Amino acid sequence: MILSINGWTLEQISAAISIATPIILLIWFYYSQKQTLSKNYYSEIDGIYAGFTDPINKAPANGTIYGGIIMNIRDIDNKGYFKGEFDFGETESIGNRPNDRSLIDGIHSFYGKVNFTLYRDKTRHLFKPKKNRIYHGKLYIVDRLDFSFDNYKIEEYLCSEYDIIHYREMQTLKFSLSKVYKKEYPSIPPSFILYKSVGFDFEPYINVKKTVFIAPRADK
Repeated sequence: MILSINGWTLEQISAAISIATPIILLIWFYYSQKQTLSKNYYSEIDGIYAGFTDPINKAPANGTIYGGIIMNIRDIDNKGYFKGEFDFGETESIGNRPNDRSLIDGIHSFYGKVNFTLYRDKTRHLFKPKKNRIYHGKLYIVDRLDFSFDNYKIEEYLCSEYDIIHYREMQTLKFSLSKVYKKEYPSIPPSFILYKSVGFDFEPYINVKKTVFIAPRADK
């Protein structure tokens, strides 16, 4: 006598379980690995980034305009959402007098998200973008982050939206403007590249801070 359940024999059920078990284990392994590796990846995002930008203002005939951004990314969660603020500035230098006059100096709040992708284990190169692991995301510049908790719509605070490309091995973020939500959108470059500060004496963060954000000279 052959026992059956809903038309399935015990042999068929056993065979189905034998086939399904390794598939289930493989799916479980994939998601557990992705969760662990994404957590490691997101922990690398937090930090200070900086870089020079193309000037918005027009330089005088006998001078130079230096622009730069210093960005502080904080509070990233296990889904890739983060928030923070950045300082964008432009300084005019006349002749041999550095930091002669501050043209722009504004602090902007933002939130954003980067998406994690699994990559095969292979050789990467720290100084070749195409040989980096590359991740994509979005950055949203907002009017403020201290909005009313009980009655608010985040959409009301949006100023602009940027696409993010993260080059992991280079610890570099590339931003490209994709959408403007408000006509009074602040003067910020439509594209810029920022490099993570790692504490070296000569790095974009130190150079941008000295060149763009040091107080203008008093003896001009």
